[in-house]
Amino acid sequence: MKPLIHFAHANGVPSKVYEKLFHLLRDDYDIVYVPLIGTDQRYPVTNHWPHLVDQLTDSIVRQAHGRPVIGLGHSLGSVLTMMTAYKRPELFQQVIMLDPPLIMGKASLLFHTAKLFQPKLVDHMTPAGLSNRRRDHWESREQAGEMLRPKSLYQKFDDECFRAYLDYALTEDAERGGVTLTIPKAAEVAIFRNTPSWWWLPMPKPKVPMHLVVGDQSEFLKHGFPQVAKKKVGIPFSVVAGGHMFPLERPEATVELIKQLIQQ
Repeated sequence: MKPLIHFAHANGVPSKVYEKLFHLLRDDYDIVYVPLIGTDQRYPVTNHWPHLVDQLTDSIVRQAHGRPVIGLGHSLGSVLTMMTAYKRPELFQQVIMLDPPLIMGKASLLFHTAKLFQPKLVDHMTPAGLSNRRRDHWESREQAGEMLRPKSLYQKFDDECFRAYLDYALTEDAERGGVTLTIPKAAEVAIFRNTPSWWWLPMPKPKVPMHLVVGDQSEFLKHGFPQVAKKKVGIPFSVVAGGHMFPLERPEATVELIKQLIQQ
């Protein structure tokens, strides 16, 4: 029986967008995933994401059937995977986090304070403000592709991954015609605004082996958050070429590293 990977996606990027990575992993691993985070009313988006952790827990329990999983996540999904592993370590064999938004140290306390007393600042401290202003309707997938491809977030995407983004991150708009975001803009904004901000508090070391992978152009590396995570809770990290979206920019290299980390 192959080892089992459970995957959780980045904010606004449904898991099916990562199909190229899954395809490259399937020879050696079984793959299950949580399809959409932020859209299920049974798991509402609230401060620090507790119900989203419940969603991941339920996804693993339902699909793993008692097999310990290799928890793999990107961005939002990586932090949720880590939080789930802290809560239910018996469900995991190990955890691999791809560029997690772990806002740690003094920055975490500042972020926590802003959420309490100056919530308007949160839109400047997270991508919430950008998401709130983003376009969420196009006449067709072809038009969306032409308009999105030149933008900095997407211009380095692998061609197959960008095609998958158009196929799965967009869906038919029943009210306006054309296509809209599969994960509504309001859900994406809410997730950013409620990003956990308690990492300035004391934390125990994880009971599950964890490894963090960060892009060399990632804002999180520039702010030193992986270094703080290593010092505070002993989570080692690796640096790879690329920015925050490196798994969809360099899927082959990302999969090779994932395989190495699992074998280690």
